[in-house]
Amino acid sequence: MTLRLWRRLKPDDEERQPLLAAEENDTATSKDSNYGSINDKPKSQGKQEDEDPRKKLKEQQARRVDEEGGWIPYLKGFTIFLPHMLPKDDWVLWTCIAIRGLDILQERAFNVLEPRQLGIITDKLAQGTTVMPWKDIGLWVFYHWYASPVGFSLFGSYANTVARERMSAGVRRMAYNHVMNLDMQFHTGKSSGEITEAVNQAGSLNELAELALFNAAPVILDIIIAVWYVSHLFDIYMSYIILFVGSVYIWTSTAVTNRNREGRRIYADRRRAEFSIQTETLQNWQTIFYFNREAHEVKRYGVALMDRLRAYYAFMRGLLGGFALVDLVMNIGFTACFIFAISQVVAGLKPVGNLVSFVMFWWSVRAPIQSISYHWKTLSTTLIDAERLLELIRTKPLVDDAPNARPLKFEVGKVEYSNVDFAYDERKPILKNVSFTIEGGQTAAFVGETGSGKSTIFKLLARAYDVGGGSISVDDQDIRTVTRSSLREIIGHVPQDPALFNLSIMENVRYGRLDATDAEIEDACRAAAIHDDIIGFPDGYESVVGERGVKLSGGQLQRIAIAKVLIRNAKIVLLDEATSAVDSTTEALIQKAFKTLSAGRTTLVIAHRLSTIVQADQIFVVSKGEIIERGTHAELLAKNGKYAELWSTQTGSVCRENCGDGDKDKGMKWLVDISPEKLDKAGATGSSSSQNGKGKEVKKRG
Repeated sequence: MTLRLWRRLKPDDEERQPLLAAEENDTATSKDSNYGSINDKPKSQGKQEDEDPRKKLKEQQARRVDEEGGWIPYLKGFTIFLPHMLPKDDWVLWTCIAIRGLDILQERAFNVLEPRQLGIITDKLAQGTTVMPWKDIGLWVFYHWYASPVGFSLFGSYANTVARERMSAGVRRMAYNHVMNLDMQFHTGKSSGEITEAVNQAGSLNELAELALFNAAPVILDIIIAVWYVSHLFDIYMSYIILFVGSVYIWTSTAVTNRNREGRRIYADRRRAEFSIQTETLQNWQTIFYFNREAHEVKRYGVALMDRLRAYYAFMRGLLGGFALVDLVMNIGFTACFIFAISQVVAGLKPVGNLVSFVMFWWSVRAPIQSISYHWKTLSTTLIDAERLLELIRTKPLVDDAPNARPLKFEVGKVEYSNVDFAYDERKPILKNVSFTIEGGQTAAFVGETGSGKSTIFKLLARAYDVGGGSISVDDQDIRTVTRSSLREIIGHVPQDPALFNLSIMENVRYGRLDATDAEIEDACRAAAIHDDIIGFPDGYESVVGERGVKLSGGQLQRIAIAKVLIRNAKIVLLDEATSAVDSTTEALIQKAFKTLSAGRTTLVIAHRLSTIVQADQIFVVSKGEIIERGTHAELLAKNGKYAELWSTQTGSVCRENCGDGDKDKGMKWLVDISPEKLDKAGATGSSSSQNGKGKEVKKRG
């Protein structure tokens, strides 16, 4: 009874989600900002907050039903999940389903036997017998206890729990595997909350299967048995009354649900608005702190909270009023049946035991009829939820292995771009006719303005995207003809803004090679010039770094990222050098780690500070998606082009000290002939210059 009441009272649709659950296109943990950080890209909270988040899915569902040619073909689309929900070789799952099936059958049987046995006892007592009907009482006690939660139903309930979770786990595993193998365009175009919510809709599919197997089928069986049994106890007219009352109940329940839909939508809107304020203020806590706006935000949240409560009260008034109305219909029906039954007993047509059996059995009729509208509503809601997952599974990666793809055969690490064109959007080309060759073991640097296409060159090499034209090869093998896994296995990437898992430093570095020993990890950290920092932490290598590594400084993050690539022993290294915002001491440590990492490896570097790449074998100047200059450091300075201009800008103060502002020829000669000592001085000066107005590197705090 408690479970039945809970099912009736629990809010449906959006109200079923917990307050802090991720909303559609939103998540409490943003991938773009961390708790306690200053969010420089706040999410827009405009019209979307006032829209029904299910509206798009409902429209999509209706469109798909129409395209498929009806509900039956549409529902067949969900059969792609069956092999994962009901794997043939999962004997535990099938055993649990069998036990639950037996439990359902025995429940149906005892729903009839228990009230009938009580009726038999009543008839014997009504006859004025002086002998205790122990046999009949014993049967009733057996029926009652066996059908209770301490009987076979205990095993059935546990089997149902195990089966439900195993079916859900199979679909979740399938969905997660599918998501992890989708391409970068998919992941950069979707919020993490949206993807997570879609994967979690495995629970909706599970609910759909449970509804069909363990709810809908038993309800139909209950109604058939109830109609037959009531006809047996009295006559066919009693069955007509029950069917009529059931029809009126379903119609009334549906009308009440539709009438209350607007109140439910308003409540869902207010709840999302409250959640939005919670999430936004937590993500931007530092901004609130520095502007001393705690009281303002508490007041703003209080207003949203009260708006949500008022909407909830209005929604619940309509909901409870609807429950009262449909219960009134059921009570009227029960009263009519009860009076009809008494009239037959008084007329001597039926024994009083039949009346007792009917009263007990009424609950077996009432519960299934009440659950019909609930199950129908749940079916509709569940299908809409499952639509998210179906859409996700039907999403195909734009970058995938060719049918005849083979593992990459690594030789020396030669990288060649041949007439490469690429665009994220066809209307705006990013790379245009890019060609270059990097021999195995060489270091090549890419310089240029932000947005010129440098990072895209890196992404194409790892096949995050496929080229729009031309080709990319590694050791003379077109990367589109080899497996993505074998290609990425030889590549190590150190991003400009590394992100770590919220685990220990040891576990984060081991992510580069899962079978690495503790000693190997420590050696890699020494080579990356981060070991001394780590052992200075209270917990050393067991220190937990916080979400995305928020407890570490930028320089520490980058050196740990280098250690991960070192432990991986990658053959081709992609370095997005980011030292423009760190002090000169940290920069020196990072450069030392870079030098260790690039030794003996084919290395591609995106350089933000030119003093770090003067020893590169090749330097490419990228502008508006094209390589406009190439050569060594000395060759590019001698050309007196874009690279020389960038170099002069970054080391201008040193040049002026050595050659004066007006002597351009002497200045260029000094830059070309710059010694390592002068280079170090130039780098230090550049560091000091870049720090002016910025201050020292600031450690982020968790």
